Amino acid sequence: MNISKRIVRSVLAMGLACGLLWSSLQAVAADSAWPVPPLIQSGFTLWAKGGADPALNVWEKGGLMEGDSKVAGQSAYFRRLDRAIGNFKSFEVVEAKKIGQTSQIIYLVINFERGAVFARFVFYRTDKNWVVQNMDFNTKPEAIMPWLSFEGGKPAE
Repeated sequence: MNISKRIVRSVLAMGLACGLLWSSLQAVAADSAWPVPPLIQSGFTLWAKGGADPALNVWEKGGLMEGDSKVAGQSAYFRRLDRAIGNFKSFEVVEAKKIGQTSQIIYLVINFERGAVFARFVFYRTDKNWVVQNMDFNTKPEAIMPWLSFEGGKPAE
């Protein structure tokens, strides 16, 4: 009987330890999630109301992109695309990667009526808030998220 009690106690102790370890790991994973700057949501809220230009204007303010001719080029890109892909519907965050304490990259899918545009935003945290340091858009996901070109396996059905 004594051996049976020891085995049961050992199994219970190991189960409890595994449960505690599992919950601790989940808490750490939740805490390490890098927050998406509200600036992205603000831009897309404006996009839904008035097109790409207001969103691009919000995103360029305060960062390296402010006054950059690249923003005008991106605005023209979306004016050309509007005829083909239709109106903006929604966006999805694909991945957010922390680069350092003051930088992060956020990969997005921007959904339209007849297609998607893929986006990459590089953010920098100033003393006051997050600003866009760079942004890129393309209809080819692998141009924005190069790791997609190297993933094997069957395509999703």
